[in-house]
Amino acid sequence: MSSNLTPDWSSDFEHYKKLSREVVTEKDIINFFNQNQKAFYLDSFSSSWGNMMEAYAKHESLTSDQLNELEEMQWQDMPEQLKLFAYDFCIKNGFCYTATSS
Repeated sequence: MSSNLTPDWSSDFEHYKKLSREVVTEKDIINFFNQNQKAFYLDSFSSSWGNMMEAYAKHESLTSDQLNELEEMQWQDMPEQLKLFAYDFCIKNGFCYTATSS
C-alpha cells in the first residue's frame, strides 16, 4: 500500500471488506448497499462509482436521461438491479477491495 494513504482510508477499506464477507444473498447485498454508501465512494483513485454507472447504463441500455434520473435518486430508492450491479462492480471486484489484504 502506498504511503500517501491516510490511516482512515485504509481502515475504512478493511472495515467494509470485513463487512462484505458477511454478504451472501441478494438481500444481504441490498442491505449492504443501503447501509454502507461510503463503501462505494472510497475508491476515488479509479472513480469506480462513475465507471460502474457507465457500465450499468451500457448493460441496461439506458439513455443519458435515464442515467441522470438514476444519479439523482435517493440512495435507498435506487433500483435493486443497480444495487446488485454496484456491489459486484465496486465491492466484489473493485480494485481497492481486491488489493487490500484478506
